[in-house]
Amino acid sequence: MEFNGTFFVTIISFLLFVFFMNKLLYEPVRKIVKERNDFILGNYKLAEENNNKANELVLERDEKIVEAKDRARVEYNEILDDFKAQRNVIIQQAQNNSKEELDKAYKDLDNISNDTKNILKSRMSDIADDIVEKVLGFRSNFDGFDDNKVNEILYH
Repeated sequence: MEFNGTFFVTIISFLLFVFFMNKLLYEPVRKIVKERNDFILGNYKLAEENNNKANELVLERDEKIVEAKDRARVEYNEILDDFKAQRNVIIQQAQNNSKEELDKAYKDLDNISNDTKNILKSRMSDIADDIVEKVLGFRSNFDGFDDNKVNEILYH
């Protein structure tokens, strides 16, 4: 192989070509690739951070929902207990009022019954005379009812 001047010029031209290609083409491309990798890694890290924040927010939301449900359940039970207590008081008052009214009605009925029996007892001889007159056809005066018998018939 022969080394002459063209060989050295070719080598020097090749080295100059590689140097300029490196400066003009490869370094900008490497720089763009590096920037792109840095951009992708930065976005990936940002996405992970946002994902972690989102997971924390979801957990916080779930905890708040559970707390709200528990609070609502407690308040509901308290309100329900209050309403049950009020209902029981109202029922008790209604029962007491109805018992009082029923007792009053029984007393009124007893009074009316006793008044009617007393009126009937006082008019018994007149009624007996009227019955005898209708059955026998003449009027008789019937006196002397046994009060014990009359009371036994009327009050038992």
